[in-house]
Amino acid sequence: MTKKEMTEIFSVMLLAWPNAEMFKGGVAKLGPTIELWATCLPDVDFWTGKRAVIRLCRECKFPPSIAEFKERVDAVKSEVKEHIDYAWNQIKFDRLLDRSPNEWYQGLAPGSTVKEVVDALGGAEGLLDGRWNYYEFRDMYEKLIRKEGPGAVAQITSGRRRS
Repeated sequence: MTKKEMTEIFSVMLLAWPNAEMFKGGVAKLGPTIELWATCLPDVDFWTGKRAVIRLCRECKFPPSIAEFKERVDAVKSEVKEHIDYAWNQIKFDRLLDRSPNEWYQGLAPGSTVKEVVDALGGAEGLLDGRWNYYEFRDMYEKLIRKEGPGAVAQITSGRRRS
């Protein structure tokens, strides 16, 4: 994460824990702390960091340490992977049942992330004729949830599966 992005994260934490000693003086006086966090968390992307800080605000009475923040980041990453793998396994399971791609596609919930991914990849027929595979599915799924459309944030932060 960059210093600018980390400053945004700290602005959220300041609102969540306004009486915490570390926030006395506001974000302007937190330069060295923000720099340390950004240095310790260079591999954390901003989207994931935002999801992690939302969880921390809900779960913690006190501001987090860098390690606690990283734990939430890892949890968000793990859940994103779990959602994608769950959706992909549903696709594979339905193929084992010899359902046609159109039958399978019609069974998806309207507005579901999986339906959006399939549409973005050119339709269900592309799965059977080899035009797309797990890696393309995974990458498109992540791209679509990161666009932060309706339901995308709730899907990841609530721990619910959408298929």
